[in-house]
Amino acid sequence: MLAGVNPVSIQLLKEFPPKSKLDAEVYGNQHSSIKSHHIEEHLDGLDVDEVVKANKIFILDYHDALMPYMKRINATSSKTYATRTLLLLQNDGTLKPIAIELSLPHPDDEKLGAVSKVCTPAKLGVEAEIWKLAKTYVAVNDSGVHQLVSHWLNTHAVIEPFVIATNRQLSVLHPIYKLLHPHFRDTMNINASARTILVSSGGVIEKTFFTGKYSMEICSKIYKNWVFPNQALPKDLILRGMAVEDSNYPHGLRLTIEDYPYAVDGLEIWSAIKTWVDDYCTFYYKTDTMVQNDTEL
Repeated sequence: MLAGVNPVSIQLLKEFPPKSKLDAEVYGNQHSSIKSHHIEEHLDGLDVDEVVKANKIFILDYHDALMPYMKRINATSSKTYATRTLLLLQNDGTLKPIAIELSLPHPDDEKLGAVSKVCTPAKLGVEAEIWKLAKTYVAVNDSGVHQLVSHWLNTHAVIEPFVIATNRQLSVLHPIYKLLHPHFRDTMNINASARTILVSSGGVIEKTFFTGKYSMEICSKIYKNWVFPNQALPKDLILRGMAVEDSNYPHGLRLTIEDYPYAVDGLEIWSAIKTWVDDYCTFYYKTDTMVQNDTEL
């Protein structure tokens, strides 16, 4: 979640218990069923309010994105849950999972809300095996969201309109074309291959990930919430509660989790790119008016 294949989903939990944004008239009560008594023994002697105020509880939340599809997905050969995972930031800077919520729609009617089971860490007996299984379901959710959303949608697919617009609107001699061209290298070829092999009907994604034939529909639904400026790394970290603005820190951000390699390394790269692009663009465009008067732009 911090340095692995999908380090872009974890968020700071600002309110306990976690709340759902799904329409209650359509899906009933989808708020989390995780209560204080589930997690207090795992909080290193603190109570829930204290750890929330101290910015020590984090969440990997796939509940709202997946719950509308659970009934349909589970009607296929795939069987899974929508998951929420709570994690405690420990004094040594590492994260410890303290609760996993596995949720399904009510079997009688989706409008009756979620039916959820809360699993907590255990080392012995049946409970230990259930905890291991719960973590497996989280990994299944995480790998599916990584491949479909973090990777295909938010990396490959969203850049394509910019590639098309750049090639349609800017001459090959235009300075912004020259700036962007190396960044777009092979993107259209890769995306075309992906549509043929990976994300096609009956393709690799549908055959290997739990989302199956609903993969592209889930992508398109999640894309409706995509906002261009929020893709900037500093803005993304702030929105997820993983950083706050602080001029005393490198890049003007203080990380909520200091040992967050994706953010630490990412901000170095982000800063290098920003400096280079600023210097490049201000060489050609001295004023806002020069930008506005550029007919190709």
